[in-house]
This record gives sequence, C-alpha cells and structure tokens, in this order.
Amino acid sequence: MTGINNTRRGISDICMSIKKMHKKLIAMLLAVLMSGMWAGGVYTAYAEQDVDKISLQELYEIAVNNSIQIKIDDINVLLKEDALNQAKERAMFLGDAYGAARVLDNRITKEVVPFERETDVEQAKRKKEDDISSLKLSLYKTALNLELAKKELELEKKRLDLMLERYELMKAKKQQGSITESSLTDYEYNIESKRIDIAKAEEKVESVKNEIKRIAGISYDEILPEIDIAIVYEPLVNVNVNDAIKSCIENDTNVYIQTRNIQALEKRLELTGIYYGESSLEYKSRKYELEKAKLSLEQMKTELEVRVRNSYSNLLNQKDRVLLAQSYLELVQKKLKDVELKYDNGFATKETVINARESYMNAEYQLYSAIYNYIIMKSDFINLCKL
Repeated sequence: MTGINNTRRGISDICMSIKKMHKKLIAMLLAVLMSGMWAGGVYTAYAEQDVDKISLQELYEIAVNNSIQIKIDDINVLLKEDALNQAKERAMFLGDAYGAARVLDNRITKEVVPFERETDVEQAKRKKEDDISSLKLSLYKTALNLELAKKELELEKKRLDLMLERYELMKAKKQQGSITESSLTDYEYNIESKRIDIAKAEEKVESVKNEIKRIAGISYDEILPEIDIAIVYEPLVNVNVNDAIKSCIENDTNVYIQTRNIQALEKRLELTGIYYGESSLEYKSRKYELEKAKLSLEQMKTELEVRVRNSYSNLLNQKDRVLLAQSYLELVQKKLKDVELKYDNGFATKETVINARESYMNAEYQLYSAIYNYIIMKSDFINLCKL
C-alpha cells in the first residue's frame, strides 16, 4: 500500500506541476495579449528595413504574429489542456462508489470525461488552425483586391487620356463649325467628371491598403510595401469533385467534433445500459440523444457536399466567363489593328481609332476582372475542401 500511495503522490505532484506550468504560460500569453491591445505594439518584418516589395508568405507571418485572435486561441488551447489534466487526475483518484447511480458516474468520469476533454483540446487546436487559414485567405483575397483596384485606377487614367485626345478633335470641329460651343462645354464637364473618377479610384487603392494593414495588424502610419502578387489565370486542373467532397468532410472541424461527441455518447449509452438497463428512461433518453447527434452529423456532411458541389459548379462557370472574355479580347484586338492599319493608310479617322482603343481597354479590363473573380472562387474552393 505504501508503494501505491507513493506512486499516487508522485503522479499527483506531476499533475500539479503541469497545472502550474500551464498557468504560468497562460499568464505570459495574457501579458503579451494585453500589451498588444493597450500598447498598440505590432510586429512587422520590414519595419526597420527599406523594403520595396514583400512576399505573401512574409505578410502571412506578420499577420499571424500580430493577430489577437490567434493569441486568444493559444490561451484557449492551454485552458483546455488544463481541463484535460484535471479530468485525468480526477479519474485516477476516484474513490469507491456504491449504488448504480454512483458507480455509473464514476465510470463516466473515468472512461468518458477524459475522452471528451481530449476532444475539447483537439477542437481548440483545430480552431486555431482554422483561424490561421481564414486570416491568410482574407489577406490573400484583399491583396488581390488591391491589384484589381490598381488596374481600375490605371484604366480610368487611360480613359482620361483618350478623352483628352477626343477633346482636341472636338476643338478642331468647333473651329470648323461642325459642332456647337454647348457640345464642347458638355464634354469638358465629362472630362472633369472623369478626373473625379480617378480621385475615387485612388481613394479606393488607399482604402484597400488600409484594409490589408488592418488584417495584418500593421500600423496605419507605416508605408505598405508592394505585395508580390499578380492576377494571372491558372486554371484548377485534375479535380475530382467526389475526392474534394471527401477531403472537405474528413478535414472539417465540426464533423470531427460531432464524430467524437457521438463516440462519447455511445460509451455513455453503453454504461447506462449496464447499470440502469435498456428499458430504463435514462437509457432511452440517451439513446434518443445519440440518434439526434447521428442525424445532425449526416446533415453536416450533406450540407458540406452541397457547398462543395455548388462552389465547384460556380468555379467552372467562371472559367467559361474567363475563356469568353479571352476570345472577346482577341476579337477586339484584331479590330483595333485593322482600324489602325486603315488609319495609317488614310481610310479611317482618328476618332475611329480612339473608339477602337477604348473598346480594347474595356475588353482588357473585363478579362482582368473575370480572372480576378476566378482566382477568388478558386481560393474559396481550395480552402473549403482543404486541397
């Protein structure tokens, strides 16, 4: 008995040491979290360097390091690990029990509760990974949005250039008497409106930059380096939608948690049947709870399958839009070359060339925008399926 008691005391001391260590870690993380919240301190890899360009991976690291949510997730993991250690300790030192109810409670405390606390730990860890993935995805999509905003600004400036060229032609027509002063004045108003559009496009670029800073936890006073990213069409290939559905379900946190909950409920039901009997109200109640949990799991899987199929269908439709925009751009480009050739040989007017250039610019942007939307949908699909 002395050896057993010594062993129990040794195990108890280990458990207490683990609890104390976790409390210290939690206190340290809380201190870091609070310092980040109140001191406004942020981590940036380029803060003290003259950096003109930054990679997405570097930006991800900055965002994860600065994320208050990730710090909260770390604390939550430690708290759940503490709860698991306490459950194991309690199960180890259970006293003798008499009567069906007490014996059942003891067995649940020993055989089920630690399993449930292990599930809580894994859930906390998976939540952290999910939060990191969501953070990276949000940053990636916003960085793409910045590129689109820059393209829109570039387009507005080119449109203004064409408008100024057209304005010079209109002034010549005014001198020839082929258009009125009113027509020229109206067009001057259009030019000023376009300058306002450019100013709005510039504001949008700055607004998206600020959004990137917010997501990454970067000070708004810092200059954001150019992000090494481009909107390029790279179609998703060799995708089997059934494999994608399987991957999605297997890696989904909620499905994992519900599966573990069902396993715990099955063990509770088994133990209840042993000590109360399968005809008891307690057994029937837990059986209904188990059946409800299984139905909920099937519903989760069905909803995930629908989401994957819809996401993939939308991706395929967007791919068709990209291909259509590519074909249209090629057609407009050919027309532009034909018009320019005619102009060089005196068979087309300058205004016709300007109109053709404008059509080409618009078609080019339509393709760019279609590719942007495809990339966004592709990233959502990959993130959903954990591919």
